[in-house]
Amino acid sequence: MARVTLDKVNKIYPSRHGDVHAVQDLDLAIEDGEFVALLGPSGCGKTSTLRMIVGLEAISGGVIAFDGQPVNDQTPEQRNVAMAFETYALYPTFTVAQNLAFPLEVKGVDKATRDEKVAEVARLLRIEPILDSFPRQLSGGQQQRVSLGRALIRDPAVFILDEVMSHLDAHLKFQMLFELKRIHQTLERTIVYVTHDQMEALALADRVAVMSDAKLQQFGDRDTLYDRPANTFVAGFIGEPPTNFLEAEVRDDGTTMRLTIRDASAAFVPDGPRAAAIRDQGLRTVIVGIRPQNLHVRHDEGDEQITATVEINEYQGEHSILSLRDGAAEFRAMVPPSVKTGEGETIDLSYRSRDVMVFHPETEVFIS
Repeated sequence: MARVTLDKVNKIYPSRHGDVHAVQDLDLAIEDGEFVALLGPSGCGKTSTLRMIVGLEAISGGVIAFDGQPVNDQTPEQRNVAMAFETYALYPTFTVAQNLAFPLEVKGVDKATRDEKVAEVARLLRIEPILDSFPRQLSGGQQQRVSLGRALIRDPAVFILDEVMSHLDAHLKFQMLFELKRIHQTLERTIVYVTHDQMEALALADRVAVMSDAKLQQFGDRDTLYDRPANTFVAGFIGEPPTNFLEAEVRDDGTTMRLTIRDASAAFVPDGPRAAAIRDQGLRTVIVGIRPQNLHVRHDEGDEQITATVEINEYQGEHSILSLRDGAAEFRAMVPPSVKTGEGETIDLSYRSRDVMVFHPETEVFIS
């Protein structure tokens, strides 16, 4: 295993239309045995970061180190990094056992040791019954496990996973999430997982590095990202459905602060610490963020309330998503499927003041 650090790492791709800065001044510390996800939309720089860690891409600036030793000039083999891709890349004429053993055979490992390692990895991945099968005979989930096994069998210092579940259907993806978590808990390997799917990242990783526009936006555990997002991008990217963002004017009588939504009747009450931060910064306008999950139809003691008109009630099985309007303001709420309200009806919604997130109107940075 290894501790992986990136210090002011940059990646620039030259092109005829000007240089493309794919990764900008990235600082990241992945602890020994930690499961870290690189999360972000396409083009954010996460795959370039992964390829630089592996050694498939030369860095344009900065230092990548394993256990404190720079590896900028080392090959992937010298770094002892194993990688599994979204495409399974299995040898079609090899059996599963032969596919698993091949990386060790290339390194000159004797057959007895190869067979022992194949059996060990097969037990871990629960693929013993298919060792004599060929890739064409396997399901997508089985092929993905074999691909993971071929990377694991090398006993790498760092295990890299690049969008490994993008081709799996929902049922198989759920199974693989469980298997990957179990594998990490069993082996305690350093794992770097690249994905654009926030559900995968939050379900698997100890910490998540959220990237956008070639920059790291925030690096933290799931609770920090969800409850204290660094900015509106993180707040909107983490969580499903996405966070509602509403422009608001600050109305403060010195005792109670209300954030009145522009061109609407609704007003949100922030909790004490956030109200104090708004006062400290002297802000007259802010961006209010409220997650659909935090707008509910029940009313508990101490809750605040707003009223809105239902435009769409979208049934999704375990819950329904209400698309709502209040004046010019549009937002959504997640409610139980038993709520039968329909288009044009008025509904009262409750929220807790501590769930009202507040962002700077210009920088869009979270106001703590």
